[in-house]
Amino acid sequence: MRYLVGGAAIAGMAVVLLAGCESDSSSKGFSSVSITGEEEQTVAGNGCAVRGHATNTGTGARVRITYEAKSSGNVIATSVAEFEVAAFSNFDFANNVANSQGQPSSGAFVPPVSCAAIDDFDRRDLDVEAS
Repeated sequence: MRYLVGGAAIAGMAVVLLAGCESDSSSKGFSSVSITGEEEQTVAGNGCAVRGHATNTGTGARVRITYEAKSSGNVIATSVAEFEVAAFSNFDFANNVANSQGQPSSGAFVPPVSCAAIDDFDRRDLDVEAS
């Protein structure tokens, strides 16, 4: 009986660890940023980017998100969103919204691909640094 309980505890921990991989927030230092509302955005030249919403519940933060566009389960393009979020505030990132360097806060997928060609996109990385 003791081994069965131990096995169940290990299985439960594995589920908790795997569930953590799907997180939509990142915390580093004194910043905690949550990303929500991510969706495709058609951009110039029939390209595609990702737009979404960032909520920061800490000090100012620099955010970098890498996305992978997929078609039939295969990665066909990548995109990067880079922006800063002021302390305890929100930021709507998009290709037509500039970041602090005056560049699009969400870049178009490379190689160029239309939103219609994308079956799904996944967030590969979410990096947050205190600014």
